Amino acid sequence: MGQLAGSEDVERRVAQITIAWHEQTGDRIVYWGGLAHTVNGVAPTDSFPSDAATGQNAGSYLRERFGSGYVSIGLTFHHGSLPSPVEEPPADYVEAVLGAVGLETYLLQIHRTWPDPVREWLDMPAKTRLIGPGTHELSGASVSTWFDFVIHSRRVTPAGFL
Repeated sequence: MGQLAGSEDVERRVAQITIAWHEQTGDRIVYWGGLAHTVNGVAPTDSFPSDAATGQNAGSYLRERFGSGYVSIGLTFHHGSLPSPVEEPPADYVEAVLGAVGLETYLLQIHRTWPDPVREWLDMPAKTRLIGPGTHELSGASVSTWFDFVIHSRRVTPAGFL
């Protein structure tokens, strides 16, 4: 099985397991994962290619099944450490624009009425970081396609013990 088919199969399987759990229990579910897996309709990336035929990841399968009942919430940040340093993003990345707002942490509701320049930015093709084993990029679709909400923090620090 090639890498493209393999990644598509993994994404579909994750969604199937999540859907089956919901159907069995009737419970509400929080599906927590990296942006490459949770966004609605993943676009090709530099290291996490989606299936060429469908381009679907788990988030897009969940949106297909649950419609507006699947809410995609992106967690983004401008700079910080995780525990190694993460520099400021390039100017053409979503995190750079969100970091320029001047608030330390905020919630952005994507699907509401915005002034035309903001709506145009939310609807245009975008790039965002994928930070996992290494730093990669998610690009191609728009912020308004990927997310329903974004929680953005200007600076992050490593988790600590309570």
